[in-house]
Amino acid sequence: MPTAPREQIAGHLRASADALADAVLTRVQACAPGNASPDAATLRNLRLGARAAVDFFLARLAVDDEPDTALFVAHGRAQQAAGRSLPELLAFYRLGGMAMWEGAQALPISHELAPEAIFMLGAEALGTVDALSVAAVEGFTTQEAETLRRELARRERLASLLLSDRPSAPEQLLAAAEAAGWTLPPRVRVAVAALPIEPPPGSTRAGPARVLGATVDGGRRALVVAADDDAEAEPWLLRAARAQHLEPPLAIGPAVAPAHAARSLARAAALLDQAPALAAAPVPFPLLRCDDHEIDLLLGAAPELARAVVTRRLAAFDGLAATQRERLLETLAGWLAHPARPQAIADELGVHVQTVRYRLRQLRELLGTALDDPEARFELSVALRARQLTV
Repeated sequence: MPTAPREQIAGHLRASADALADAVLTRVQACAPGNASPDAATLRNLRLGARAAVDFFLARLAVDDEPDTALFVAHGRAQQAAGRSLPELLAFYRLGGMAMWEGAQALPISHELAPEAIFMLGAEALGTVDALSVAAVEGFTTQEAETLRRELARRERLASLLLSDRPSAPEQLLAAAEAAGWTLPPRVRVAVAALPIEPPPGSTRAGPARVLGATVDGGRRALVVAADDDAEAEPWLLRAARAQHLEPPLAIGPAVAPAHAARSLARAAALLDQAPALAAAPVPFPLLRCDDHEIDLLLGAAPELARAVVTRRLAAFDGLAATQRERLLETLAGWLAHPARPQAIADELGVHVQTVRYRLRQLRELLGTALDDPEARFELSVALRARQLTV
């Protein structure tokens, strides 16, 4: 048989379809990881898949057209759902195609074919592997996307329960955490940063799995992490903030029980509101820690009272020129930090000690005995701190 039409070759091969399927099955089993023997159900599915691949090859060979690939799309979905990797899936089709081609060459009909027919047969085998791989990848990625959406939905529900103003029941949190694959720790910290103006696609899904994320009011992103080890909590939060392209600074709330995560969120959000008035560390992604700014948060919780203290205690400075007022206020801050130590104040301000003594005389003229009264000094400290937050 020097030459033969495609249909005739397909007809001869179809009589040996079972043998071709067995060749595919044998090759796949031989190359399985660890040469593990599949169970009966897996073996049955492999045999059905091998026969379906052979039938696809023969149908393609006979009609010179692309048969339906829905079965292989479904196979790709099933493999992803079973926990297989994409390289494993593609290796399965590559091995199967090689075994099918070798099996076809070993059949008696192949020895009677002309070279051009052999080449055509090989091209069709390669085309079959390509077509089935594309279909399987389509199913795999579709299933992967659906799985990811479900996982994200579970994680978002857990984050929503944790950050809700209304505390959730412990058993509800535990069930949501188990569904999300997230171990509920004894304590959590919540960090907050601003979302970028144009977040990259999928950026809110990025970052380490141990950090939960949720978009909150004000165009901000809240991040939740276990706080059992604070030395580890901050690096994880920073990693998540960078991965999600959040805008610095990152305000980190106090450690609280999971049922009270909303409190940590509220404090972190309040601290972020004060960020423009607070000096952040000069690092690529500065941090503001609620634990370091509790007085600022306390003043920010009652802004009208804070402004009233500023107005009452610092009214004596209102009539001064702006430059003189700022110099005297920084000297007052130095006095409150180093009472009765002019040299320490001078060293801190970088001026001569005589300059400090001169300014202190001016302060006494403005404030009278307040510099020596403990209660008045406390109110002056509060007023200076509150003024910094409201300037």
